[in-house]
Amino acid sequence: MSTSTSRQMSTDADPWSSAWELQRRPRYKSGVLALDALIHDGMMPGSLFLIQGDVPRKLLRQFVTKIVIGLLTVNDPSELAFIDGANLFPYYEIASEARRTGYDPLVILDRIQLSRAFNFHQMTEIITTRLPKLLEVKKQLKIVFIPQISSLYLSTEALEYLEYANLSPAEGALSELTQAIGTLKSLALQHNLMVIMTAASATGSKTKGLGGTYLTHSASSVIRMASSAESSAKEYDIHFSLQKDPARPVIQLTHSHRQKKPSTSQTLLNRYW
Repeated sequence: MSTSTSRQMSTDADPWSSAWELQRRPRYKSGVLALDALIHDGMMPGSLFLIQGDVPRKLLRQFVTKIVIGLLTVNDPSELAFIDGANLFPYYEIASEARRTGYDPLVILDRIQLSRAFNFHQMTEIITTRLPKLLEVKKQLKIVFIPQISSLYLSTEALEYLEYANLSPAEGALSELTQAIGTLKSLALQHNLMVIMTAASATGSKTKGLGGTYLTHSASSVIRMASSAESSAKEYDIHFSLQKDPARPVIQLTHSHRQKKPSTSQTLLNRYW
């Protein structure tokens, strides 16, 4: 990130707000009923929101579809930046879900700004360089969604690259992850964004996401997500547990969302052109 960009962020981002104004600030609903029941006041703009836990990939893809459609249809008209470092952007699922809920799929897709990363260097560049530039021209962009934000930084490929370059994870991938999260926090404050991230669980931990203490503590709100399959194997229960939220005490609330097992059929996007 350039020095001028860093200076502008530190100057423009004002973390202070009156308590009354903070309470009255509009919040975002996810459109996933169980998740909204858990954080009934909604997600606070100007902050980072982390959903961490391990669910099957197909189920995670279906959850991403639900929350993207919900964010774009339940809240006031706005645009969403989707930063995809885990190959989880569900074109066909979003088109099908939009159509099913009565929305034009192409209108929904047109409100999503998509960028893809294939290694952790690209992910850092998108967040620290390209996202700030996009926000300057896209004034309607109010939501940033990054599924599995830490997966590229701590992937087997990333660790092999660091070993080849004779670097430790702390010198390479983790330092860049710290830089990316720090930029997201500054951008959220500066542009009053709602930044939503998902992450796998850290190895051997039920309370921290992949990326460790820094990732988990950087988020204003943290939700743990877990899944259980019904005996019929046709439906899943996704359980959301509140781990941290600035609007209420730390208590272990749990709400469940029932979701059908993902099917293998796809709806062709060209049906809607």
